[in-house]
Amino acid sequence: MNIRPAAPSPIETALHAVVGQLVERATAAPVSAAEGSRTPWLRWLVALAALFLAWKACRGLRSLFWTVFGLGMALFWSGAWYRIF
Repeated sequence: MNIRPAAPSPIETALHAVVGQLVERATAAPVSAAEGSRTPWLRWLVALAALFLAWKACRGLRSLFWTVFGLGMALFWSGAWYRIF
């Protein structure tokens, strides 16, 4: 089977370019000798990335909850719940 991956859309290409630039800027940021850490904007970037990941995880958990709830209701109303448990 010869399956080719889909060509990236122009939006994906632009997004990858911007992310690449941000990563280059973050890795090239000078280290402050007094603080021993990177510049403050990098901290904000990391905080925003963590917030974004938490948001995506929350959306995924909400979807998972409703899926499990729906399956549980189907088992309960079909009477299979009493046979299983």
